[in-house]
Amino acid sequence: MASTGQGTTVALTTAGSVVCARSITLPEWSMEVIDASCLSDTGFMKKIAADLTDGGEVQVTAVFELDDEPIAPTGVVDTITITLPSAGATGGVLTGSGFVTSCTLPSIEIGGLLEQQFTFTFDGVTGPTYTAGTAS
Repeated sequence: MASTGQGTTVALTTAGSVVCARSITLPEWSMEVIDASCLSDTGFMKKIAADLTDGGEVQVTAVFELDDEPIAPTGVVDTITITLPSAGATGGVLTGSGFVTSCTLPSIEIGGLLEQQFTFTFDGVTGPTYTAGTAS
């Protein structure tokens, strides 16, 4: 069943819950391609899949909380858990270990909402894994 993202939550084990996430871009999982062509081949290149999948990164835009530290790169390994809204009994969950690789502090302007952006990169040690939600 189709759904909007309304109700999605994101939490980092070390940094805590992101109180008001405004947008979340989920990762692109990708696998490198290895050229396996021989000098004697003609026509098309021969290709094989690499051994490992890149877990990618998650980008989050959230309301900047004035009474909290920004979510910033520190090199500390953390676990991110993104829980999607329920289409029945439970929502899907994306989780895995990694670290924050970048952050952007808010732009300050009249009439503008203070928002922070950060990027979390999966390290491949634990996940990422996606568990589908369950119907009621």
